[in-house]
Amino acid sequence: MDWHVVVPGAFALVFTASGVAAIRTGWIWPWLRSRVYRKGLHGRGQLLMAAAFAVQALTPFADDRGVSSALGVASVLAVLAGVALLVLGERPPRER
Repeated sequence: MDWHVVVPGAFALVFTASGVAAIRTGWIWPWLRSRVYRKGLHGRGQLLMAAAFAVQALTPFADDRGVSSALGVASVLAVLAGVALLVLGERPPRER
């Protein structure tokens, strides 16, 4: 297997496991616990990034160059959206 398939696949597995753990149990990586206020939103961001990395791992198997390019662009946009959700999960809730 090539590294450009294995590395995004491994990232997808790690992000999936930690995202499901954050949503279901509220567990966050130890180095992030002091910064994350909204665990569900943080977990959803991790799951979105996991999906993006899975698409990146499968992109080399696309036969058509246009499909491969579209999958690459979609995965980059999904990673950016996932990062936005992670950042929003680190913001404290509003006080009323």
